[in-house]
Amino acid sequence: MQVRPNSVASDDNVSDDGFAAFYRRELDGQVRRASLLLGSDEAGNDVVHDVFTRMYERWHGIDEPGPYLNRAVLNGCRDIGRRRVVAADAHLRLRASATPEPDDVMFDVLDHLPFNQRAAVILRFYGRMTENEIAEAGGCCPQQLRSSCSPSERSP
Repeated sequence: MQVRPNSVASDDNVSDDGFAAFYRRELDGQVRRASLLLGSDEAGNDVVHDVFTRMYERWHGIDEPGPYLNRAVLNGCRDIGRRRVVAADAHLRLRASATPEPDDVMFDVLDHLPFNQRAAVILRFYGRMTENEIAEAGGCCPQQLRSSCSPSERSP
């Protein structure tokens, strides 16, 4: 994930078209993942659109927009999670969500995982990301990801 400082494209319309195509391609999946991470469609939508707004302002300087977007959305969700106390009614908020739900057991399991493990599960199985993509988005190496998510590392 690299950003080039003050790089200028030769044709802004071509670049704007590229951003628009990237936005259309990535929006739904990013909102779904962020909504699952945060337990709220509104919060997920806000995080993703905030990230897209910042990316648009720097679009010419972003070398790898896909990994940049994944990491920025994950970090935005993590920031909200740090500020928010997980409420006892998280399960009820998810049920009221417009996001299609897996079964109740899945929400119960996800709700009890630490943020990083919850993020890894959601990005892997709902986001269909590889371990390397998840590790890059989370700012760690694949080995750290495997060890923090390994069943053998959890207490019985």
